[in-house]
Amino acid sequence: VVAPFANSPELYNYSNLIIVETNDQTYSDKIVEEVKTVYSDQKIFIVADAKKENANYIKANLEKAVKNANVTIVNSASEVQLDQNMMTGQSAPVIAILASDNDNVGEAFSSRMIALSKEVQGMKAFSLYSVPSFEKKVDELSQASLVYLMDRKINTDGSFEKEILAAYRAKYCKIPGKYAVIGFDVMNDMLARENKKGEIFKQMNKVQTQLATKFEFVKSKSNGAYVNTGFRVIRLVP
Repeated sequence: VVAPFANSPELYNYSNLIIVETNDQTYSDKIVEEVKTVYSDQKIFIVADAKKENANYIKANLEKAVKNANVTIVNSASEVQLDQNMMTGQSAPVIAILASDNDNVGEAFSSRMIALSKEVQGMKAFSLYSVPSFEKKVDELSQASLVYLMDRKINTDGSFEKEILAAYRAKYCKIPGKYAVIGFDVMNDMLARENKKGEIFKQMNKVQTQLATKFEFVKSKSNGAYVNTGFRVIRLVP
């Protein structure tokens, strides 16, 4: 049984279940790992959504992973402020993390990171999600060394992707929508794992990227469901 969209702990008990949707905790763990590698005593701001679940999780794990981490959860990007060097009195860069998938919040985050990176060098920006403004402002956001995670994104420059998109356009006279892409990816991935005996679970350890989705399955627990932990890491380098 394959679940393309559902992902909750209640489903992890079913050993015959394959869960395609990557959960937010997986993304959050990666952001914590990324921040830890660049941390150098900077203040850390997390721009949260209304629920603050992801923000609280990231804050708690950063405080475990980074010694003496100074982490503040804020409600909007405008609350992200530069630090001050106590020795020189000059502005100092900070680390900012976007933990909201709201496009408007993402737009505000982008604008704030661009503004702060013009004031001081060394800004470090991270995001759990991809928002439209990231692709529109690549050069500007690279000055903040933005690192963000994404899935369900088609690499339109790839030869495989071009072939599939051309075939879809030829048949339907339009580009594939979200559900068409997911349907293709899930079916293609499962067929690629199936052996001559029709068995899928024997090849679940293979990491594969289809049209828009990266598949990297792990067992949720012994005799439990397989859960996709795959995603892409995008790094904008100055």
